[in-house]
Amino acid sequence: MNKVRLFLIDIDPRFLERAAQYLSATRDVDVIGHTTDAAQGMLQIERGMADCVVLGLAQKCCCGLSLLRALRALPSQPALIVCTAFQSETAVQMCQEIGADMFLSKPVPMEQLHECIVDTSRMKRRLQAEQHALEARREPLSPTAVARRLLLSAGIPPRLFGFSCLAEALYLLHQDERRLRNLRRDLYPRVAQSLMTTPENVERNMRTAIHHAGSDEEAAKLSNRQFLLRMLRKLREADENGESTRRKP
Repeated sequence: MNKVRLFLIDIDPRFLERAAQYLSATRDVDVIGHTTDAAQGMLQIERGMADCVVLGLAQKCCCGLSLLRALRALPSQPALIVCTAFQSETAVQMCQEIGADMFLSKPVPMEQLHECIVDTSRMKRRLQAEQHALEARREPLSPTAVARRLLLSAGIPPRLFGFSCLAEALYLLHQDERRLRNLRRDLYPRVAQSLMTTPENVERNMRTAIHHAGSDEEAAKLSNRQFLLRMLRKLREADENGESTRRKP
């Protein structure tokens, strides 16, 4: 599998050096550059076609949110991971609205940063490839792809097993909403069968994933049933807008 081409922009040179050294030693990340200068970083990213950019909100020559907007406007559409010491709900919400794919709070373990980079980049690649292919055929996204996009927009990390559990559950509910009536006897066992695990593990991992809904504090407080119902309604809205079909990829 191709390595994730990574660029790092952060005002802290020690963080850049530590992250670049650690990530360069991994098998699946290629650090194509790093800098404390946002303007120089933009130029290098445009030339190097990065798959993923890790950036901080504190920058020397510009606002971190402005940098985030500029990166989101790039034709290459790299995965964008904000890694910052600013942990306010407002900062998280603004980053999500601009188009950040993930938000991490410093200090962050290098192992977690590595997993986030790889998982977010691969998910971004899959969604982009599927969307481009379907757009070329002028077909709507599958319910599974729309469900994954909804979960990502809610701030649920795709690296969590609960992300896959929720995506599979939403696909099953899209087929038959009556499965929502009895989660433990119907929905959880079906998801468990598809993912080769136990119903108890499905329920527990869904709960964990929902608690990670960083872009939606209200959603993070919902029960499994309430969260699934909210996401299902959004999936139905996508149906009405012609964004999805009943076909599973």
